[in-house]
Amino acid sequence: MGCNVSRPHAAHPAATLLELAPVMTAGHNNPLPDLDRETLLGALTNVAHYLNSQRANITVISVGGAVNTIFFETRRATHDVDFYNQQLRASDYNLIKLAMQYAQSRDTNLQSEWFNNRTILFIPKTQREYLTQQAFTQDEVVFQRPGLKVLAAPWDYAICAKLDRCAGAGLNQSKPYDYSDAATYLRRYLQIHNLVVVTRSQVYEWASSMYGQSAIDMRT
Repeated sequence: MGCNVSRPHAAHPAATLLELAPVMTAGHNNPLPDLDRETLLGALTNVAHYLNSQRANITVISVGGAVNTIFFETRRATHDVDFYNQQLRASDYNLIKLAMQYAQSRDTNLQSEWFNNRTILFIPKTQREYLTQQAFTQDEVVFQRPGLKVLAAPWDYAICAKLDRCAGAGLNQSKPYDYSDAATYLRRYLQIHNLVVVTRSQVYEWASSMYGQSAIDMRT
């Protein structure tokens, strides 16, 4: 896209995000086993089976590695399935927890945090409902079976989240695949909107609307 990233003093600090989000759970930085596409699809199928058996039909919105591994197939594997949905009720989360445990009992490759909503740590409270609605409008289906539907997060948000992490402004260190992931999301955004290019100023506007003062440096 021709934009550089840096970490200016105006970038939102990690402490600010922690004030806006739930407390990080124990074991957040512990490495998890790689889960390939077949394993993820099997695990999500088991989650769907359990939810359907409880006469539930739940939609979650996925961010990051699971989208790349299942939807784009640009990664061989990922560590977990990160999701959010601001519209879920406490009873929905209880069912998801039981469904996750059911899937884990069916596959020893799955650990206790393989399906989690920790990604909420990275979404300011003021943006959670908006990004939920945008994902429903975008309607890019990563997985769907009776009982469970997994949508991809809005591509503009996914792009900015990757670039923000590359800038060093997030809670996690940047990864070697972050720029490649951002490019993958951008290509999909262009495709579904019938566009040829997105300007640097547009990316800056996205980031500013989601994070306030963005760490994405558009000067060069």
